[in-house]
Amino acid sequence: MMNPELKHTDFSLYTFEEFLQNDFFISSMKYPTEETLEFWNDFEQSHPSNINDYIAARESLETLAMQEDDLLSDQEMGDLWTRIEATNINKDKAKRKNYFLIGLSAAASVAILVGCFFFLKNYPSVLAPDIATFAVNTKMELPETEETLLILAEDNIVSLKEKESAITYDSVEIKTNQESILKEKVATFNQLVIPRGKRSVLTFADGSKVWVNAGTRVVYPVEFEKNKREIYVDGEIYIEVAKDENRPFYVRTKDMNVRVLGTKFNVTAYESEAIRSVVLAQGCVQVETEQTPKAILAPNQMFSSVEGKENITQVDVEQAISWVNGLYCFQSADLGIVLKRLSTYYGVNVDFDPALSKIKCSGKIDLKDNFEKVINGLTFVAPMSYAYDEQYKTYRVVKK
Repeated sequence: MMNPELKHTDFSLYTFEEFLQNDFFISSMKYPTEETLEFWNDFEQSHPSNINDYIAARESLETLAMQEDDLLSDQEMGDLWTRIEATNINKDKAKRKNYFLIGLSAAASVAILVGCFFFLKNYPSVLAPDIATFAVNTKMELPETEETLLILAEDNIVSLKEKESAITYDSVEIKTNQESILKEKVATFNQLVIPRGKRSVLTFADGSKVWVNAGTRVVYPVEFEKNKREIYVDGEIYIEVAKDENRPFYVRTKDMNVRVLGTKFNVTAYESEAIRSVVLAQGCVQVETEQTPKAILAPNQMFSSVEGKENITQVDVEQAISWVNGLYCFQSADLGIVLKRLSTYYGVNVDFDPALSKIKCSGKIDLKDNFEKVINGLTFVAPMSYAYDEQYKTYRVVKK
């Protein structure tokens, strides 16, 4: 029989987090009975003001139930339950023993999320493969060009000649530096392809704004879905996500996913490079890879993956996103990586001695300077020299 005191509990005042910290809610969702089903049905029919928090918490528990890798051993659950008690998440030990012990497994799983609840607020971490499949299948079909391409449909490609282009989506049309295009004339997925030496700013209809770096491809739907927003990135972006608690935002890459509700962060994931990173400027994000399914970042932290080794470290955010303001800042970076990035930023061919990759360097480069000035400046601070190969249009860089 259900605890009669619950009939006097005002669940209409509960927040999303409080639902996930309540024994009765957890156990009744995990192991429903006729009584609890009737109880929550009556609650829903009363149309409380916090109905969205209730639904989000319920769906989060359903998500946990489907994720086998979230299950803990009896010992682990016991230890975790002890920590839950210590932090006063569940204060009434007697009630828990008498009525809700059956909800222990779900409660332990939920406790893992206490640090950053909103990531699982509405939707599961496993995304439908549609956008990733589309991105992979269309990559080989991309035309080679030195101009920025806005691919609206197979037979509708807009070439943007500007070094720094701007594209804005609103409810009915797409605006570029040159023209406006009605959304009804475009395909479900669009692509923005930025060649080496150029950059762009992409603004979505929801207000989210993306700075797209050189050598980057972004795939995205013309209209975000009702329950989520997601884009696919091959390259580097800095994004300021407009907050929408009902539609989490996902940035997908070839082997890494990032999800948020509203925040500012940088993603570097060039498929041609071994390094992957996410730097958080504001808010809270969750990074998912095969090795690390749920890495939570706080502001000024960077998640990095280099040849299978993954770490979370403190960083200077301003340096990490300096490229947005036309600067390239690097700290203890491989000189080889610096040269590769400069090749991408400026759209020039650079061939360098592999020995240079072993040299660490730090500095700040003004990307408004021409490439000749930049590479010449590097010869004063690094043991290197260069020559331009006119035949192959390539800068040859060697170690001194």
